[in-house]
Amino acid sequence: MRRFLFLALIAGISIPIIACSPKKQTSLEPVRVETLLSATESWNGDSFKYPRGQAEMKFEKITAQPGFKTPLHLHPQPGIIYVQRGTLYCETSDGQSLIREAGESFASSQDTVHYCQNNGNEEMVVFVASAGAKGKKTTVPTE
Repeated sequence: MRRFLFLALIAGISIPIIACSPKKQTSLEPVRVETLLSATESWNGDSFKYPRGQAEMKFEKITAQPGFKTPLHLHPQPGIIYVQRGTLYCETSDGQSLIREAGESFASSQDTVHYCQNNGNEEMVVFVASAGAKGKKTTVPTE
């Protein structure tokens, strides 16, 4: 009797789930998810921390000509950078440096003064995703 009640309970739970499940996925090809970057700290060892305030995600595309160099600045929030085209060079005020080519990504420094430049001979395109706070700058000049 116990076995019968157990089977009835299992059937009562699983039949509605099976009935509500899609029978076949016909409109989509198989999907592949590829993690390009997973990080718990920035490329130069900065720990991630999020600014106070209303959370705001930002996704930017930056296009820079050969020889372009940013002024010294810092980022008060975590961010991820993907180099789509060209060569990106970054250097911190204490001399740590980073070079990334097309197809590479990295976690940006946070609260560390640095500059970045296009070291290549072609236009550079980078995508930047940042997790900041509404109304606060994602790049703060320090000069």
